[in-house]
Amino acid sequence: MSTHLRPFFAIVSGLAIVAGVVLAAQKPFRPKTADKYPTRQRQGDLVVAARLFVSERDQNSAFGKVRPYQHGVTPLLIVMTNTGTNTYSLEKLRVRLIMSDREGLEPITGEDLATFNPRGHQPTRRTIPGVPGLSRTRVKKGPLDRPEIIQSEFKVPIITPKSTASGFLYYLTGTEEDLAGASAYLSGVYDITNGRDLFYFEIPLSKGR
Repeated sequence: MSTHLRPFFAIVSGLAIVAGVVLAAQKPFRPKTADKYPTRQRQGDLVVAARLFVSERDQNSAFGKVRPYQHGVTPLLIVMTNTGTNTYSLEKLRVRLIMSDREGLEPITGEDLATFNPRGHQPTRRTIPGVPGLSRTRVKKGPLDRPEIIQSEFKVPIITPKSTASGFLYYLTGTEEDLAGASAYLSGVYDITNGRDLFYFEIPLSKGR
C-alpha cells in the first residue's frame, strides 16, 4: 500500500469506529418479555415483571445521558406479557412503589417531571406583563425535561393476546432513600374477555446492580 494512502485509510477507519459507537449509543432500549425477569409474578396467562433502574448502567441503557435517579427520581420498569388469548384492560391500572417502611408512593408523570426541580425549589408560574389580553404564563423547565423520559413512560390502555407491553413509571424517592426491601404493588387490571378484575400483583424489587 502506498504510504500516501495510509493516513487516508486511518482516518476512514477512525470515522467508522466513531460512527459505530454513536449508533450503539443511540440503540433504543428494548426490554425482555416479563418471564425473563427474576422479579415477576404470574396470574393465569398474564406475567408481570418490575425492576428498579437506578444504576449507571441501567439508566444509560434506558435514558442515554439522562440520569433520573441522580435527581432523586426512581424509574421503575414495568413489563407485562400476555401469553394467552384473553385481552386485559389497563385503564384503571394503579402502580405504587411500596418502601421498606410500607409507605406507598404514587408515580409522577413525565410531563410533571419536565418542571421538577431536584433542589427542592419548584418553578412557579408567572404571568409575563404585556399587551392586555395577550399576557401568557411561562413555566421554567427542569433537568428532566427530556424526550427520553416521556417517550419511555408506561402508557398502555390494553394488552392484546400474545403480546408484551412495557414502560417506565417515575417516583420521587430522593437519592438517600433505602430501596432495599421495596416492592411494586399493581392493581386495577381487568380481564375484558372474562369480565373480571384480576387479583393484585405484589412484586419484590431489586436495584438491578
